[in-house]
Amino acid sequence: MKPINFVSLFLYSFFLFTFLSCNKNNDFTPKNNSVEQVSDLVTLHGNLDGNIVVVSTQGGPLTFLDDKVLDEFITEAQAQSALFVNVHQEQTKNPSKFKSADITFEQAKQYDLQSVAYLKRVVDFYKSQQGKTVYVLGISFGAFIAQELIFQYGIDVADGYLIMVGRLDMDKDTWQSFSQGKYAGYDYDNNGNYTINFFGDAPDTEHKNTAKLAAGLGYNRYTDKLKNISDLSKITYVHGNRDSQVGPLSTQEIQFLNGKGAKTVLADGAGHNEAISKGLAILKQTFGI
Repeated sequence: MKPINFVSLFLYSFFLFTFLSCNKNNDFTPKNNSVEQVSDLVTLHGNLDGNIVVVSTQGGPLTFLDDKVLDEFITEAQAQSALFVNVHQEQTKNPSKFKSADITFEQAKQYDLQSVAYLKRVVDFYKSQQGKTVYVLGISFGAFIAQELIFQYGIDVADGYLIMVGRLDMDKDTWQSFSQGKYAGYDYDNNGNYTINFFGDAPDTEHKNTAKLAAGLGYNRYTDKLKNISDLSKITYVHGNRDSQVGPLSTQEIQFLNGKGAKTVLADGAGHNEAISKGLAILKQTFGI
C-alpha cells in the first residue's frame, strides 16, 4: 500500500449545511436508477455492474478526491468484483473556498456536516436500487464521517460498515490543536504508552483549514452520541495500538463498541498505514464480496 503523507493527511484518513439542502427530514429520493442522479458527487471504480456497492468516504481531509488511492485499496483488497463509489466531501467538491481564506472552527463543523449529507445522498441512491447491497467504507477522517452518518441517520442507513483507524473519543488536546489550524500526533514508548506531540501551525491556509475540518468531527464524543443505538453489530472497526495519527482506541472505546455488538479488529503493534492494510485484508470477507 502506498504510504500516506502525514502533512497531507493527518490521518489518512482522521482525520450543513444540513440546513441548506439536506437534513434528517429531507432524504434524497432518486427519480430513476441512472447514476446521473448522483454524478456530481461520485466517481465509480471496480465492477460498474456489481450488486455489492461499497460507498467510500476518504481520509485526509484532502481538497481533492483521491481516486488513485481508492484504486490501490481495491487492488490490495482484491475486491474488483464489487462496485466502489468514491464520494465527494465539501472540501473536495468546492476546494477553492478552503485555499483562499481561513475558515473558523464553527464553519468547519458545518462543512463536515455537508460532507455527511453528501454521503447520505449517495447511500440512499444505491439503497433505492433493487438487488443492491450497500456498505460504507470509512477510513481515518472518513471514519469520523461514517460515525456521524450513523448518528445523524441511524445504523440502518447502510447494510454494513467497515471503519478503520478512527476514534470515538479523540483526545481533547489533539482535536483542540487541530481546531486552531495546528498539527499534533502520537509517540509511543516500548510499553505502548503514548505522548501527544504538538507540531505547531500547519504550513499554509489550505492545510490550516483541513486541520480544522479534522477537528470539526474529531471533537465529538461518539460514545455519548451513539449511546442510544442499542445494536452496532453492522460495524467492523479496525484499529492499531501504535497509531501515530489518531492514537489508540481507549479501553472505554473498545468496551463501548463490543458492548453494542460491533466487531473490533486490533492490528497489534500497528501504526496508521499498517492498520489500514489489516482492514483491507478483511474487506472481502466483511462485505461478502
